[in-house]
Amino acid sequence: MSKPIELYGKPWSERDYLIVLHYYLSNRGNPRHHLSPYIKAAAAIIGRTPAAVVMRMENYASLDPHESVQRVGLINISRLGEKVFNEWHDKEESLRECALVFIRDIAANNTPTLFDPDPVRLPIAFGKYELLDPIGAGGFGSVYSCLDSQTGAVYALKIIKTGFVDDNETVSRFRREIKALKAISHPHIIKIHEDNLDKTPDYPAFVMDLAQSSLIDYLEDKLAGTRDGDNRPLLPESEAAHILFSVIDGVKALHKHEPPVIHRDIKPDNILHLVDGSWALADFGLTKFLPRATVTSTFATASKQGWGTHGYGAPEQFQDFKLTDERADIYSLGVLTWELLSPSWPPFDRAYTLLPKALEDLVVKATSRDRTDRHQTLEEFERELRAALADAAS
Repeated sequence: MSKPIELYGKPWSERDYLIVLHYYLSNRGNPRHHLSPYIKAAAAIIGRTPAAVVMRMENYASLDPHESVQRVGLINISRLGEKVFNEWHDKEESLRECALVFIRDIAANNTPTLFDPDPVRLPIAFGKYELLDPIGAGGFGSVYSCLDSQTGAVYALKIIKTGFVDDNETVSRFRREIKALKAISHPHIIKIHEDNLDKTPDYPAFVMDLAQSSLIDYLEDKLAGTRDGDNRPLLPESEAAHILFSVIDGVKALHKHEPPVIHRDIKPDNILHLVDGSWALADFGLTKFLPRATVTSTFATASKQGWGTHGYGAPEQFQDFKLTDERADIYSLGVLTWELLSPSWPPFDRAYTLLPKALEDLVVKATSRDRTDRHQTLEEFERELRAALADAAS
């Protein structure tokens, strides 16, 4: 067994989903509980906990027209789970035959013994979180949904990509992300619940809040809902302003920390819509703890390598990462302001913002290539943004 699978487990496969759907359809009307015999039987077959099987059946109940429309299990279902349900739920006989083939195959390869009687293998990195589905990936890490087998609560688990475990620079960045999230608690910064740095530091991972979606997905859903696919901005100004100020509040908490922290990768992909409706900044893989005094550092700067996301990253990030300070985040927030409020389409063009004059002046100043011409503090940027929004509304 490979080290990552041993530590974190395996995500749900199409076979897992299909077998559980067979048990779900065969037991309509029966109680769904972790002690229910058919739940325990399905869990034993696929090597999952009963709690995970119950959750998947609640997912299916949310999709099932025969069940109440009030079910709420969709929050945790994946596209693969929806695909399996849509393809098989009205083909019960074919589903049963297919599921029985899979069940026989599993039984032939996983016969329990006196020394190994339990088919469920919780990953050892945390001891209680069961891997569910892949939900996203960044440059260095992959994010999965996971289930707390003790409480039934669902979280997100971020794991370093296996191709980077021997890359000291990337491992250091991943550890730094964990350090930053543990250091700062704020409603608009994603909350970390547990990490494994003390147990398995060579394969760093951490458990955090599970989001409904990222801002980029949220905007894409809004775009898909427009009649002609040509309406920008995609959000009402009041909602766009709420998101902007939520992100600004989170970034202010970073900049006011001792030592100050800069994010360096603020973009819609890294702004998450949480289950309670709030917005939080995530993905701290490019975070930097900013020393108050000038220091010499070789971390990720020996070759003057640039990091960041083109279109959102400040120019100095691609020249020499050592040059970045709080004003790099202000640049990204300027682009985000344009993204949420402008009727023009990407890519961002300072000469063609199509924003009202006050907002255009704000965005042009925030995104100056020369950081000395930008807003010098986040408080200055926020103050001018509020004034520009008020001016645009008058």
